[in-house]
Amino acid sequence: DCYMLSFYLIGMNSADIYDCSQIRKDTLVYFRKKTRSRRVDKAEIHVDVNPEIKDIMSKYRDPSGKKVFNFYSYYSTESTFNKAINQGLKQIGKELGIEDLEFYSARHSWATIAINRVGIDKFTVHEALNHVSDQMKITDIYIDKDWSVINNANRKVIDYLNGLKEKSAPG
Repeated sequence: DCYMLSFYLIGMNSADIYDCSQIRKDTLVYFRKKTRSRRVDKAEIHVDVNPEIKDIMSKYRDPSGKKVFNFYSYYSTESTFNKAINQGLKQIGKELGIEDLEFYSARHSWATIAINRVGIDKFTVHEALNHVSDQMKITDIYIDKDWSVINNANRKVIDYLNGLKEKSAPG
């Protein structure tokens, strides 16, 4: 569930899933933990919650509303949460014959599919992964963020994945 949650949320890191505290309508708003202290925009990102993960979101929803997900109730730190996910993925990987399956590969897979299978341009993938370009740092100050660009890219990746599932479905 966590792996698919990450994939459908454009490779959202486990630390951000653990820490995320804002959802506006059907959009998660968070500040990427890995880079928020080094960026003027605090690494803000808005990712639409697509229908494919609404059941997973409901399953792990924090009933208190303190955070979006309830993982903090079961794991004392984001590190222990990440460790538990990766232990589970190792077992799943073993059963599927996938060596070293790790949570972070959801992020890599999203980016690879976006560029190599769906034809999303590298700049949009760069933006979707919330990376910073030193070459564009000043220009970015002048441009209002249009979250629809990355969310449209995500929709295309999800539609591609759904097409693969339909092709492999029996009957």
